[in-house]
Amino acid sequence: MSSPQPPEGESEGLPERSPLIAAAGAIGYVVGVFAFVIAASIVLTAGLAIAFFLADTPETFEWLLTGDGSIYLVVAEALLLGFGTVAAALLSFSLGWIPKRVVGFAVPTGRQLLVGVGATVGLVVLAALLSALVEFVGAPASDHALFDEDAPVSYYVVLAVLSILVIGPVEELLFRGLIQNYLRSAVTPVWAVVWTSVLFAVVHLPAYLTGAFSTAVASLAVIFVLSLVLGAIYERYRNVVLVMLIHGFYNAVLFGFEIVA
Repeated sequence: MSSPQPPEGESEGLPERSPLIAAAGAIGYVVGVFAFVIAASIVLTAGLAIAFFLADTPETFEWLLTGDGSIYLVVAEALLLGFGTVAAALLSFSLGWIPKRVVGFAVPTGRQLLVGVGATVGLVVLAALLSALVEFVGAPASDHALFDEDAPVSYYVVLAVLSILVIGPVEELLFRGLIQNYLRSAVTPVWAVVWTSVLFAVVHLPAYLTGAFSTAVASLAVIFVLSLVLGAIYERYRNVVLVMLIHGFYNAVLFGFEIVA
């Protein structure tokens, strides 16, 4: 069976590559960036542990890991993800894997901002409906590891701001700007959106292993559908800044619900 090829003109500006190379490259982006984040997090945590124990303040280290201070580690991990993703983007641009102009860095137009507001509200509603659906069929979704019922309001305020400024932009640059475009040079835009969404869902698995594996899978199904929407919006407007804003504010709204609750 022949591989689905992009229609003529759809991948203008992208270097041609085979579906196999595109798939390997897409996985390579994920493995490379997240391997860096994990390795850097381990080094950072080990360094902090040594520093606090040498200073004879192990309780401070424990506070960072399990107390209110854990938000600092969350911020650090988000910044590391940002550093790794930006490094991957700069490498991709310099080597010609993905031309910078193809990614679509542009200030959203007024119409696009309206689309962004509608999409953010729509994603929140869609996520609620999908969560209700999977719970109705007997597979309730699990909560993200960042959600903590005992956390103070300031914790969720920081997460909301972090989502808008770092998490949303960084994840969209990685998955839509880099991975989706890398795949798009070998397959149709529809398949690029689908396979990018599969990877997007898979990398979120550890964050949702807060309960049974079946509940985590249910959560990933919701994440997959939400990613399809973001991917489709990106393909429609070809503006990565737009989906960065949608993703960031969507996450911020969810954290805002926790503040209200």
